[in-house]
Amino acid sequence: MSQLGMMVIAIGLSSYNIALFHLVNHAFYKGLLFLGAGSVIHAVADNQDFRRYGGLRPFLPLTYSVMLIASLSLVAFPFMTGFYSKDFILESAYGQFYFSSIAVYFIAVIGAMFTTLYSVKVLYLTFLTNPNGPLINYKKAHEGDIYMSIPLIILAIFSIFFGYISKDIFIGLGTGFFIDNGLFIHPSHEITLETEFAVPLFFKLLPLLFTITLTIISILYSEFFPTPLIHFKLSRLGYNIFGFFNQRFLIELFYNEYITNIVLKLGGQTTKVLDNGSITYIGPYGLELGLVKLSKNISTLDSGIITSYALYILAGFIFYLFFFGIEDTILILLILYGSFFILKKNDNKVDSLKYIRPLKLTSSPMTNASDDEQIYFWMHSISTRDSEIPTKKKK
Repeated sequence: MSQLGMMVIAIGLSSYNIALFHLVNHAFYKGLLFLGAGSVIHAVADNQDFRRYGGLRPFLPLTYSVMLIASLSLVAFPFMTGFYSKDFILESAYGQFYFSSIAVYFIAVIGAMFTTLYSVKVLYLTFLTNPNGPLINYKKAHEGDIYMSIPLIILAIFSIFFGYISKDIFIGLGTGFFIDNGLFIHPSHEITLETEFAVPLFFKLLPLLFTITLTIISILYSEFFPTPLIHFKLSRLGYNIFGFFNQRFLIELFYNEYITNIVLKLGGQTTKVLDNGSITYIGPYGLELGLVKLSKNISTLDSGIITSYALYILAGFIFYLFFFGIEDTILILLILYGSFFILKKNDNKVDSLKYIRPLKLTSSPMTNASDDEQIYFWMHSISTRDSEIPTKKKK
């Protein structure tokens, strides 16, 4: 993660070519570290606790050599691949000569110090310290076959020489590698000249000084002065300092306590209310209910009465004329007026039937008559009784 942080620093400085250069460089030595770790795990019967290693240098000379090369490149030791990109990022941060960029420079140097410490710790506990693992692991410890060794050798060569060979391509003055504007840097953000010639020599060498100093101090205290280190670690101050660094600066504790729990609760409520609640009700479940209810409402229109069907057709025709057909509203009004007039006339006919007295065909003298005679008698009775309907007198 520290190397990704260096790339992000370079991007924040608008030095995209340096960030890409460091990305390519760190792929070699970081890949070599991982393959070297796999070679060690393979040699000690898949034991992955490196506190149970120690003293493996005589058993794994090739793995120790390539991991030493990768660690030196990781800590940006001079003239290794990582040196040409990592140190240039640090110098570029100082080369902007802003307060914020100088603060970023010192923070990045502190991060490089911790990179040195954990690199020395891995090498020391795995290869240099006294054996701490079971005897059976050391009896069967061995280097990998040629298929494991060749990738280690190739990556070791690139971890030494690639940075020197390609530095002028990526970050050289006047390089045409990005001439097609694949990476465009605004001229006002170009700081290569300031980084190369304006940064004081002390600040260029400061990461190297810290790297060498911390390496010597960590090896001396671990190998020659372990007793003061143990006493300090068991003291209250040492215990707190060790706990602070062992718990990742308490960042994970803060993150899990105040961020992760809140996010999990929020995600649970979101799943409960939205996914399983609103979205499901509005989506598939609600769509199903809506379609079922709509189909039931539409089915109620099927009344079997032909006049209702005629009314639906007329309403649809008027809707079509009003919105899609005719723009002249006068014609629509005439159609509506005619429809209302027809309905009014039908209502008058229905009212007139109220005054018709019911016929008692069973008691009429025409009961024994034929069907045609009964029909004629019935229609004649209706015509004579229509004349008895009262009409309004004119004033």
